[in-house]
Amino acid sequence: MKLSVLLSFAVGIVAALESDKLSQLQPLKRTARPSELTGDFTAHPARGIALTTRQESRAALQRVPVDAAESVVRRRGESLTAVRQMRRQVSASDFYECSTTSPAPNDADCQVIANSLKASSEDIVVAQNACLTFSFATCQGFFCSLCGTLQTSTDFIGNQLDLVEGLCVANGQSGTIVSDQSPQWDAGFVVTGSGLPSYDVC
Repeated sequence: MKLSVLLSFAVGIVAALESDKLSQLQPLKRTARPSELTGDFTAHPARGIALTTRQESRAALQRVPVDAAESVVRRRGESLTAVRQMRRQVSASDFYECSTTSPAPNDADCQVIANSLKASSEDIVVAQNACLTFSFATCQGFFCSLCGTLQTSTDFIGNQLDLVEGLCVANGQSGTIVSDQSPQWDAGFVVTGSGLPSYDVC
């Protein structure tokens, strides 16, 4: 009995330490924008996932402000080099939308998702019309390929989610950033369990 209590206590401490590492801010990483992937390959759809989507109007999107990357990076206390790296990733054709939801995703929960993605540093292929979802407590992050299969990295996705966090979630809202340049994609945060927004930019 004492051994099982001691073992449970040790597992709890390890889990708390790991959770603390994920809640620490990960630095912005230098990455390239996604590229379209062509060739012969087979993509298998996910099974057992029933995630509804909400059709959203493209007219509701706003251009990402030129200084958005700078304000997000400065709020995090990072260097001017990080500002330049983030500016290169934010294209003039990227748009965003913040939406008020009740309840709103928790800012700290969303930051755990972005930090975890940047800490993993993986290359990823996302099939056409497919979404990757990442959930932690009240927050669900997503990255979707809208019009074609694309190749990207968790660093790029994490950086984009950081931008959405700074533009929307830090102000108590859900949010999405959308690229309508080829290859088209969107990324953002919603409340866990709610549908993902879908934009017709193809």
